[in-house]
Amino acid sequence: MNEKKINQFISHQLVNAREELGYTQKKVQEDKIITQSNLSKIENGAKKISASKLYILAEYYKKPIEYFFNDNLFNSKKKEK
Repeated sequence: MNEKKINQFISHQLVNAREELGYTQKKVQEDKIITQSNLSKIENGAKKISASKLYILAEYYKKPIEYFFNDNLFNSKKKEK
């Protein structure tokens, strides 16, 4: 598993978590979690997310941090060996 695929998966999960709650990027900014610009860049893969910001967003979206890491991403590597 390469870093790019992991970052893509995290970005995808961030969008899913936000949309499940019916939140817009603007709402996340209004709640003073992250700027809309930075969130857009992270969700679109143009910017990497820091561990601390991922933790803050996980709490805000009411998701366990594991939600952003799929075991299948890592287990597929083990199966290939």
